Amino acid sequence: MSTSPEVFVEKLLAADFEIETWSVLGVGQNSIAILANDEWVFRVPLHSGAADSFAAEVVVLRAVQGRLPVLTPDPEIVVQIPGVEWPVMAYRTIAGQPLEREQIDSLDTVAVNRLGRDLGRFMNTLHGTPVSQFNRSVVPDYDNQQQWDRLIADARNYLKPRVVSSIWNRLNRKLGKSIAKINRFEFKSVLRHGDLGFGNFLFDRQSHLTGVIDFGSAGFGDPAVDVAGLIATTVPGELLIEKVRPTYPDIDDLLDRALIYRETFALQHALLGAKGDDEIAIKEGLDRYLA
Repeated sequence: MSTSPEVFVEKLLAADFEIETWSVLGVGQNSIAILANDEWVFRVPLHSGAADSFAAEVVVLRAVQGRLPVLTPDPEIVVQIPGVEWPVMAYRTIAGQPLEREQIDSLDTVAVNRLGRDLGRFMNTLHGTPVSQFNRSVVPDYDNQQQWDRLIADARNYLKPRVVSSIWNRLNRKLGKSIAKINRFEFKSVLRHGDLGFGNFLFDRQSHLTGVIDFGSAGFGDPAVDVAGLIATTVPGELLIEKVRPTYPDIDDLLDRALIYRETFALQHALLGAKGDDEIAIKEGLDRYLA
């Protein structure tokens, strides 16, 4: 589907949605998101794979609604709009904003302690969601051998042609060692968020956690992936571990796996750059991965 935020809004207006003001929240390879009337977030997928992901996200969000200790998007509207190829999702906006880099760096001890407790409760509840609540044919399984085989194939197809042989050889050796370790992991599959980083945390002006968003990577897999996302930032990074522990004691059993998963994030960033022909993202990702 080829569209733009402007065309998307025109289609919503034609379908009798009352939109007086709107702004763009995001335009990516997978979806477009707008904020309408400072109240509703409307999102539309841009291809069939993204549409499948949307369908799974809706199932997950509806299953966890009201169960988690902080707010999450509640897809009250999932509808087919005339002239739009894929179903549109809409939910009321959650108060709060992600923190900027300098705001994260300046969090004081009280704020970090509180954040650790809140995130520990969030993960403890999310990872404890009964599997029986879900249609497993809709909600995907992640963190399996097929996923990691695909990562190796993508690196070979998208990155190898863009780098000199010495860089590729270093990258390939490091990735091969990581995947060998990952393929030996044993874990009980749980519902995990899949992208549990600061970009998806919402805070009020007092730096209280108000919500967690973007469940587009949510599915069944290794809970250590969420821990990896949590400690991926330089600050507070691994300092959060001891803050999370009181409300999520399982974190200690997940750390070894989380550290291996975290190693792959920079490579995945470079891959997204390669797929989108973004040379800056490629360089940033490879520099971090091979540092």
